[in-house]
Amino acid sequence: MDEPPLSIIVAAFNEEDSIAATLEDLRVHLPAGTEVLVVDGGSDGTGAIVRAFAERMPGVRHLAHADDRGKGHAIRTGMREARGRVQAQFDADGQFLAKDLAALVEPIEAGAADVVLGSRFTAGSGRDEEAAWSRDLGNRVVSGWASLLFGARMTDVLAGIKAWSRDAVAVVEPRSDTFEYEVEIPARALRGGLRVTEVPVSTRARAEGESKVSVFRVGMKVLAATARFRWS
Repeated sequence: MDEPPLSIIVAAFNEEDSIAATLEDLRVHLPAGTEVLVVDGGSDGTGAIVRAFAERMPGVRHLAHADDRGKGHAIRTGMREARGRVQAQFDADGQFLAKDLAALVEPIEAGAADVVLGSRFTAGSGRDEEAAWSRDLGNRVVSGWASLLFGARMTDVLAGIKAWSRDAVAVVEPRSDTFEYEVEIPARALRGGLRVTEVPVSTRARAEGESKVSVFRVGMKVLAATARFRWS
């Protein structure tokens, strides 16, 4: 089996209302030969939808994640299963746009970066006016804290659209099982001497399903974890 140039990891937990639209967006915008791994830790009909979609989109794989312990755990499983020279994560809920993935992948393929973060808060990004102000504020606080601790400007460490080279996986593979992993990936990269950059991305309000994230509770955990990543 030929090695794919790109692997997309989609962590899904009960996303039957949004997964079909997410996969269709990826189908339209990804280059031929891309591998798409849907790591499914839920109990709804997500898996059936993914398997049906795979019949008309070569490269789509459904990974049943029966022992799922959270999004970080799912991304870690995706990293280990992915075969592409470049890997990227892409949220299943439809808030990010597949057309933006090319901008994340390009610096890695060009040899200019090892890890690329998508940012909703930098010049050229597009924000949905319906986005909750509390989530924006939380993202900015966490990103500012991470930038201060690691001495590198990062405007949106919590964005669910990131990319990294396969060689970088040995350094950045997260240990966190839950949402702390979003910060852990760039934290491990910077501590390991890897090149981290960010590019603008667009986002839109979630159209289907409901978020599983408690902004305050998760925010406090991520802030504490960021300090732990810096000094552990």
